[in-house]
Amino acid sequence: MKLRWLAFLLLAVAFFTSCEKNTVSKIPHISLIRFGPDVIQVNLDTAFIEFSLTDGDADIGNDNTSQIYLKDTRYESAGFVKTPFPEIDGTIEDPKKGLQGVCLFIPVPQPTPRTDSLHMAVGDTMSYEIFIKDRAGNESNHIITNQIIITL
Repeated sequence: MKLRWLAFLLLAVAFFTSCEKNTVSKIPHISLIRFGPDVIQVNLDTAFIEFSLTDGDADIGNDNTSQIYLKDTRYESAGFVKTPFPEIDGTIEDPKKGLQGVCLFIPVPQPTPRTDSLHMAVGDTMSYEIFIKDRAGNESNHIITNQIIITL
């Protein structure tokens, strides 16, 4: 009888210790990897933003409610431009495991210098503020890219 209880207890301990609960936040989190290239010549080079992404319930992408929000920091009064989040393979979407990955984003339109004579002659510098929203409407942290130089 004691052996049965001991076996039951060992099985119960093994079962409960093997269960893994997802402890990653359901609110998406992004981290800048890089923004480049350092110098962009208009109509010759392509700017890109690479960032890492963690979402605890994996509800990002694959519909039009998940968005990437982008703002050119040179224009504080301008709002964010939103772009649908890229499609994610549905077979890797698992709310129990969450989602982690890297996103390579190409801003559209591409950066251009401000149109005043000084910036058109010598170039301009700029950076972006970026955040994302998942399907539940959870807004990630905001990141600001490093500055790049834009020339004609």
